[in-house]
Amino acid sequence: MIDPTARRPPHQVARPAARPALGGADDTAAADVRAIVNAMRHLDIGNGRLRARLARELGLSVAEFNALEFVRDSGDLTPKHLSLDLNITTGSVTSMIDRLERAGFLRRGPNPADRRSLLLQLTPAGTQAMDWVYDHFHRAVSATILGEAAPSVPRVAEFLERTAAALEDLSAPGVGQEQD
Repeated sequence: MIDPTARRPPHQVARPAARPALGGADDTAAADVRAIVNAMRHLDIGNGRLRARLARELGLSVAEFNALEFVRDSGDLTPKHLSLDLNITTGSVTSMIDRLERAGFLRRGPNPADRRSLLLQLTPAGTQAMDWVYDHFHRAVSATILGEAAPSVPRVAEFLERTAAALEDLSAPGVGQEQD
């Protein structure tokens, strides 16, 4: 189970001065978890640097790049939901959508479920740009997997998917936040 206090900023949570020694197998498990967390942190840093470089090459800000990824992954995203995903105001997301439309990456379309709302869609150029982006990630992962003694790819993929789900759970509004 995930510690809900981990969601609050450090200045709002009383933390022990030092981690207690667990002893034996627990020490090994704790060291393994720390090693995985450290590796994931390095993965996140590398991911962020690659994403920033690819965004620059596409003539986008990282926020615009993120918007295109959210639209691609959702299939049918409204501007309001995009503003929530990006944690920016609806006014800011409207300006961003305007820029992405002018650049030819995104278009607004009718929302069949709500005629007062719009759905965002990638244009063919937007789809091509995101395919180009994912090709970079595919090459990095392929080089890693093919360069190693056959890791258990299904187990690694399952671990990453479960970890991603746990991170998504922690990202939900109100998780781990005390109610006033």
